[in-house]
Amino acid sequence: MYDFKSGTLTSGGQTLSLDDASGELCFVSHAHSDHTEAFSKKREVFASQETFTLVGKEPVARKLPGITLHHAGHMLGARQLFARLDGGTFAYTGDFSLHDSYTARAAEILKCDTLMIDSTYCLPQMRFPKRYDVLAKMEKFVKANSNSLVVFGAYSTGKAQELVSFLNRECGIAPVVGARAAKMCAAYEKCGVRLDYIEAGSEEAARAQVSILPPPEVNFSAGARIAAQTGKSVKTAVATGWAAASRFPVDEAFPLSDHADFADTMRYIYGSGASTIICANANPGAAAHYLRSIGINAVEKGEANPGVQTKLDGIRA
Repeated sequence: MYDFKSGTLTSGGQTLSLDDASGELCFVSHAHSDHTEAFSKKREVFASQETFTLVGKEPVARKLPGITLHHAGHMLGARQLFARLDGGTFAYTGDFSLHDSYTARAAEILKCDTLMIDSTYCLPQMRFPKRYDVLAKMEKFVKANSNSLVVFGAYSTGKAQELVSFLNRECGIAPVVGARAAKMCAAYEKCGVRLDYIEAGSEEAARAQVSILPPPEVNFSAGARIAAQTGKSVKTAVATGWAAASRFPVDEAFPLSDHADFADTMRYIYGSGASTIICANANPGAAAHYLRSIGINAVEKGEANPGVQTKLDGIRA
């Protein structure tokens, strides 16, 4: 049973919180810090083995009756949750993407009666260009600036490792990464993902062409400062889905996202066949309002179920 008020799932006599630390037993969908509070609060955690490794904890193998985990895309170790309940079936995506990446397998669309879905980009204006087009432009950007220092802004967990793998495979480059990203790269390697990178501050780092830094540290001012320090020209860039809707103070902003955009979110919703949609994580209120406006029975996490049972049939968006 899913409790709409508390946002918890009860199966086989056990109550499970979903990507929060409100209960004693918590499902953690992936290792990004906005989803891992249960680890810091020392709750019992149900998660993939990779997620335990990435947060620096010894993996715990835990099975829950009627509940299975499935790949979610997004980043290494990200998982969806599927539950068979007395009242039907339930799925929770957490952050997800429907494409393979350099470090993670794509999410499969789970058939269910009730779907709790990440709503980060569940608005019509949030559409990304084709992923292979974005990657081709990134490769062209790096190779066209081979005589300059190229600095990418990317989150230290997940996106930085995706960029390292992209630069390794497509550009033949081992980039410089900061201490936090290097720690995550080492954890990825422990999980079997091979990455070639250079830790900042080493002798080798001074000779590298490409660096990856946290997004707040990459802008025109930072580029000018690095240019003054090194005597070399510097090109700055960011790789984030928000580049599809926002401007950044950099030379190039690439809309490379590890989330599903509006089209893929709608493809999942319709493909699931769910009669009730629960919007979770970012922008849940706006997403639920939009979905209701097109006739879908949707609420945001923590909101009461309006009880409209409208079976979804066919792609309409």
